[in-house]
Amino acid sequence: MLHRKPKESSLDRLEREANDDFRLLAELGPAEFAFEHLLELRERARRRLYLFDRQQRIAMWMGAAAAGWVVLTFVAGAFRIFWLMLAGGTVGTINFFAFFFLIVLQKKRFDSRGELEFTLRSIEDELRRRGERQRKTNH
Repeated sequence: MLHRKPKESSLDRLEREANDDFRLLAELGPAEFAFEHLLELRERARRRLYLFDRQQRIAMWMGAAAAGWVVLTFVAGAFRIFWLMLAGGTVGTINFFAFFFLIVLQKKRFDSRGELEFTLRSIEDELRRRGERQRKTNH
């Protein structure tokens, strides 16, 4: 419901939700997926986790830079350097809004890091179980 478009038909919504492999994985569990599909999902989960970490690192640098610009603004104000105070305040504000935008985008685009790790771990556990089962049947 959260991602539902205003004029989306029920069939379009069902099709979109049925094509979301990670949602199906969470609802059905990894045991219901074919081995090759699990391998593909594992790579996609790893990629999503990598992108999450990368975007989070960029957002944290933007937040740290915003804090640095605020400190520079106060120091410039203490020394009565008004042009530097104005520039620091402007750039700090831009950095803060960029930080905020990245955090909101990350929340909208990804689940939490814990959810991504849980998904990856459940896939890897299922692949490990199937590997052990295969080894037992071969011996």
